[in-house]
Amino acid sequence: MRLIAIDHAPGGSPAAGGRFGARRPGQWTRRVRECWDSGAGIIWLVDYSTDTMTMTRLELRSANLVLLAAVLASCSTGTAPPAQTAQTMQADVDAKAAKELTLYEQMRASQSWDLATSLGEEIVKKYPASPAAATVKQTLDDVRAKGVAQRDSRRLARLWAYAATPEAGGTQYTAAIESKEQLKSAASAKDAERIRLVLRQHPQWGQSVYLLLDNAKFDCSKGCATLPVRFDDAPAQRMKATIPPTGEPALFIDDDKGFIAKMLKAKSVTIEASIKGEGAKAFVFEIGGYDAAKLPGISKK
Repeated sequence: MRLIAIDHAPGGSPAAGGRFGARRPGQWTRRVRECWDSGAGIIWLVDYSTDTMTMTRLELRSANLVLLAAVLASCSTGTAPPAQTAQTMQADVDAKAAKELTLYEQMRASQSWDLATSLGEEIVKKYPASPAAATVKQTLDDVRAKGVAQRDSRRLARLWAYAATPEAGGTQYTAAIESKEQLKSAASAKDAERIRLVLRQHPQWGQSVYLLLDNAKFDCSKGCATLPVRFDDAPAQRMKATIPPTGEPALFIDDDKGFIAKMLKAKSVTIEASIKGEGAKAFVFEIGGYDAAKLPGISKK
């Protein structure tokens, strides 16, 4: 913001100290002491006085062409604005930024990482030179990373479906998740079927882990005795599997305890299975959001 020296008052006003002839008793006179070009408009420091009193006020005039012509005709380039004025403006900005910083820190403390990220980015953008922005920059990258991880964690948790069903002798608890890959047999993508991985705790049959289909069937003509199973990026291992004698479209993994123990330490599991009409295919399950607390009786290790 530039200070503009006064040659004479804008808009036909008298020069500093000048008057339009003699002043009547009690009549107000107006004297422009200084003016600044703020970029958005011109700020005038004006004295209003009578015979007995004087008051000073700041006036802002928008920077339209008519006003600029009048001001530029009456002012010439001068020195910087008073330090006190610039300091006051910066203090107001810093105070607003400090209030938003308090909210940012509250969101961090409550681990609301997405909200904290939005607040932090806004502080840095709106108040780049403030102490609050400098403080936010120290933690913003970490907050962003935690926000991404939190969103992914919630997405993974939503992939699982839990159910509790009354059965003879107690309650059956299940947790199921669908494969990322679809079967090809559906008429449209909307109707596409996926394999489900199911963990079950039954009051009579105990703990089970199995793959389940709705309308398709597993093809065990070449044997389903073992399935290639890979947790994350570890090498695939073959795990024994069994087709139920009752004919359901399911494939039970015999070592349920071993499977669950590895699953609890992994983010994904890939299981290769053969489907009638489609052949062998690898199916990926994003298991990282599994909540063991929602399945009473299932192995926790």
